Amino acid sequence: DTHVHRVSRRLGLIGSRATAEGAQTALEELVAPSERYRFHLHLIEHGRMVCLSRRPRCGDCVLNGLCPSAFSA
Repeated sequence: DTHVHRVSRRLGLIGSRATAEGAQTALEELVAPSERYRFHLHLIEHGRMVCLSRRPRCGDCVLNGLCPSAFSA
């Protein structure tokens, strides 16, 4: 999913050149199986509402203190 990939990349959870398959593998290693669906839904929501493609709302983001891309994306 576009939102999952973008948010994960900006947060540094996946590499900037990660393919969809590579991203999925990396995220599966980070997130417990019982939490994956909920994590996926939260990343989509975050990508739609806060971590927008063209104009991310970093000032409104609760993760901006942890995000290597905050205020520079």
